[in-house]
Amino acid sequence: MSVYQRADGRWVVKVKDTSRRPAKWVQRTFKTREDADAFQDEAIQEARENSRLTVYEAVGLYLKDKPLCAHGQQQYRWLVGGAREDQPRAKKVGYAECIAERYVDSLDRRDLNMVRDCCREGGCSNVTINMWITRLTAVFNYCVQEELVARNPWEHFKPLQAEHGSHACTLDQFRQIYPHLPEWLQWACRTALALFLRPGITELFRLKWSAFDFQNGTVKVWMGKVRQWKTVYPVKEYLAEAWERFCSDGQDRSIYVCRNSRGQTVRSYFATWYRSFAKAGIPSFPMYALRHISASIALERGADVAAVAANLGHASPVTTLKAYAHAMPQAQKAASASLGAVWCGPELPEPEKTES
Repeated sequence: MSVYQRADGRWVVKVKDTSRRPAKWVQRTFKTREDADAFQDEAIQEARENSRLTVYEAVGLYLKDKPLCAHGQQQYRWLVGGAREDQPRAKKVGYAECIAERYVDSLDRRDLNMVRDCCREGGCSNVTINMWITRLTAVFNYCVQEELVARNPWEHFKPLQAEHGSHACTLDQFRQIYPHLPEWLQWACRTALALFLRPGITELFRLKWSAFDFQNGTVKVWMGKVRQWKTVYPVKEYLAEAWERFCSDGQDRSIYVCRNSRGQTVRSYFATWYRSFAKAGIPSFPMYALRHISASIALERGADVAAVAANLGHASPVTTLKAYAHAMPQAQKAASASLGAVWCGPELPEPEKTES
């Protein structure tokens, strides 16, 4: 922008009109310098406002640059834009739709609490609320990396305190339900136990035979939750059974390790899983408990914590210790027993007496 005076005494302000495509420079004339300066200040302020990102625009830019699956993109769009007419099952109002038109650099604690309140009205637990807030902060961090905003406005706010739902289940409880499962789901359970998998569509039921290295006895698994790979060394009994199934599936040119009774890709297993509990007449537990059974048994039998953490795909053994400390009584007993030599050794010298 520039301000200058013409030969006839009028003042000219030259500004760029960004509303046109492409943007063009235009001129406005004024009788006095004061009017010209006032117009220039107003144009500068308007340009600054137009360059600021709203939350809705930030999410749009994030989705254009990130390789998310169709379901993930749909969740982000619903979060700030609500459901469309072609989504009858989705809730109409997104949890962050209340701040969609707010500028990212102007968000504060009140906006965060507003989103949390919308989540609570939707029946979300604190764990789920933290999950939605994490998705928004991922968008804000992306904007900072791309220098679209100066900082993440929610970077210093701590997540809500929450306890995860219990996935506790013993091996004996699983044995009660196992005979009532169909054969294809029994094999899926054995695979989840042997590979420390998260039983679900992304990790268990999208596991391919190409992930198996039978020569070296390893399986490379893509963890969709954390978007990382992990390498597992399963027991030889499982590998032997897997090899037999691989040879059989090779004739059918099947690529997925676990499939349904028709040999097709598994898209949902919940109904079959919980129907088996009704047949067995016992309280139900989520299939995710199988992952905890594997880790608990390994730790109870003295497996190294770092090795179990690698099998689980945890970034740090500390995470494993926090989650499975209850499964290590034998290790704790061994640690206490190692102190026995102190009591069996030479007597400790008595402290010297001092004269009063």
